[in-house]
Order: sequence, then structure tokens, then C-alpha cells
Amino acid sequence: MKGVLFSLIMFFISIFLAVFLLNQRTSIGFYSTQKAIESRVDGMLSLIKNVFDDSERAIEIIGRRACVAAINYVITNGIPLSAANETIAELMMNGTINSNPQPLMEFATIKDWSDTLEHLIYTKGFSSEVKVSNVTVSHHDSFNLRIDYSIKVKIADMKTSANITKFEKRSVILNIEYLEDPLYSLSTYGRVFNVIIKSPHWNNYSSNDTTNLQDDLRNSYYHPSLYGASFLDRLEGKYFVQEKYRKENPVGLESFVNKDEILASGLPVNSNQTNIDYLYFSNADVISYKIVGMPESFRLDNETSIDGFGHLQIYNVSIAP
Repeated sequence: MKGVLFSLIMFFISIFLAVFLLNQRTSIGFYSTQKAIESRVDGMLSLIKNVFDDSERAIEIIGRRACVAAINYVITNGIPLSAANETIAELMMNGTINSNPQPLMEFATIKDWSDTLEHLIYTKGFSSEVKVSNVTVSHHDSFNLRIDYSIKVKIADMKTSANITKFEKRSVILNIEYLEDPLYSLSTYGRVFNVIIKSPHWNNYSSNDTTNLQDDLRNSYYHPSLYGASFLDRLEGKYFVQEKYRKENPVGLESFVNKDEILASGLPVNSNQTNIDYLYFSNADVISYKIVGMPESFRLDNETSIDGFGHLQIYNVSIAP
């Protein structure tokens, strides 16, 4: 009798152990599966973050290339753009101007960037869709553009059913220094060129020592301006800031035209006109003055520019008798 009872006890213990081990194995398998899914989800989240962060670098690079392509189009054809902000956005998205492909944007558009990213993500075992839309270009200030865009990223794990979709609106500030000023080329029949470089002497001028002012003239350095054409205006062949680009802070530019360089290009020079570029090229009817310590052909007007000051005050100069 005792032997039978012992056998029954051992039987139930064996059943219990078998059930316990089966449950443990099931739990371990479920836990392992959950950890694997969590790991893949973490991988997807990391990829999405990298895509969003990389988009800002890509937009900046593509945006600058689009600006170069727009400038090249204007200078090569001698024809200003009708809507510079929209043209730069078109170049970034499609690599075209008025639907015509531009060589400088070949394999360098936002679509090219997103296609490359999707391929790289695929090699990591995920399918993806990276879409950039609503690209707009505006001025941030005189020397920087602002590019706003929307970006949607969808990533799905090809091994599990996990997928993540995220949408954001972002903006990038694009510096325009060392880009060519199309207004010089348009205003001189392509004979004189000038590169946009912010003056290292801005707000540091003395009526007793015109060294800095002479350096600005010699190099045609740029200064912020309230009314002088902005970068986008210059792409459109305009001399003054248009209302569509105007902001609360100044977005315009002005440089000193080097009259000796214009004369050397074979073009006539108006020696009595102010050297402020947008006023000189537009042949504006303004009173201009000879300046103490500056070359004989240098003239400066006193039109209002920054903070309500005229050019004579801004550049801290004395009128020659």
C-alpha cells in the first residue's frame, strides 16, 4: 500500500515538474521574444532620430548648392528669377528651374538624399519611407536664409510587425556668405563680379582714420541694410528690398561699388554717384558727398539705413569741403 502511495506521489511530482518546466520555457521564450522586439524598436527609434538630425545637415548642404545653381542660372543667362525663394525650393526638391534640370543639382536633391537613406536603412533589416515636403525659403537676416520644411519618417521591422511613424516641422539657418552677388553681374553685363563677404569692420569706423572704410571699398565688403536689395531680391534683379521679403529686422545688403574696377571692365563710371551699390546701380537720384580721407571718386549719400541713421552717421565720416 505504501509503495502504491509513493508511486502516486512521484507521479504527481513528475507532472508538476513537467508543467513547471514547460511554463518556464514558455515564459523564457516569451521574454526573449519581447526583449528582441524591444531591441528592434529601440533600433528603429534610434534610426528615426538619426534621420531627423541628419535632415538638418542635408537641407543646409542641399540648400547652399541650390543657391549656387540659382546664381549660376542668373549669371549664365543674364536673366533674373521671377521668384527666387520658390526657385531655390524647386531646386532643392527637384533639381530644376521651371521644370528644366540644372546640372549642379544632379544627384544632389532632397529626393536623392532620402533615397540613399532608405537604402541604408534597408541594409539594417528595416523598410522605410522618408518624405520631405513643404519646403519654404525666406530671410532670417541680411546674411542668412531660413529654410523651413516638414519631414515624415516611417520605419517598419521586416522581422516583426513593429513599425513607427513620426512627423516633424523643422527649420535650418543657411549662411549666404561667399556666394556670388548676382546683382553685380546683372548690372554690369556680366563684366564685374563680387562675392558676398560680411565686412570685418562693421560698426567700427572713424572719421579720423578711414583705413577700415578704405578696406571695405577695396574689397567691396557687405553690410546689413534697411532698404538695399536682399540676397533673394538680387537674384530677381531688384535694387531695393521688396515687401514680400521684408521683415521686422533688416534683411537687405549693401556694399561699396569699386568704381576703378568698373572702369577697368570697360564700362562708363558715374563719378558723382554714391558708391552704395544698390543706389549706384539703380542710378538713384540722391545727393552724394565727397568724403575726407577717401579716394577722389568715392561718394557717399546720407540715405537712411540701419536704426534710423543715415550713411554719413553709420560710416562715421566727414564731408570734404
